[in-house]
Amino acid sequence: MKVNEMSVIARHAMLPSYISMANFSERERQAALYTDLSLSVSELFLEVQSDKSQVILDKFCNSVCRFLLVASSQNLLDKFLLDKIQFAQFKNKWASKSFNTVYLIMEQQILNAYFKHQMDDLIHAWHMLLKFGAVDLRFSEEEIEDRFFQLFQSKVEK
Repeated sequence: MKVNEMSVIARHAMLPSYISMANFSERERQAALYTDLSLSVSELFLEVQSDKSQVILDKFCNSVCRFLLVASSQNLLDKFLLDKIQFAQFKNKWASKSFNTVYLIMEQQILNAYFKHQMDDLIHAWHMLLKFGAVDLRFSEEEIEDRFFQLFQSKVEK
């Protein structure tokens, strides 16, 4: 997966925050990034029961973008890098028995990363998202990358 290229696009896409910042401190900026990540994951899971595969892929890519923004702000992008073999390994994993449980675990991991500064939990949540996309949503690496660049490259070029 082209994580480096995607992270550059994510940083320049200037995505609006879901909730406005109370002030412009570094702490508030980090809180906004994690809030945006959490809400984007929530939006994805709200949509997965629909039959709108394009909307689901868009929501998935939005979550990928938000993960990359948080990883970039935490200097963790090197831990988010994946080659084709690593992504293929996600496809060999089992399908989730409960989307509710996957969602709750991902949220817990994201919140642990923010409140307890457990960055390994953020990496685990990233891997869970990719596995969810590859196995449960049946998106290929190419589909994810192509749609990601379609959605966010245009925001950079404006």
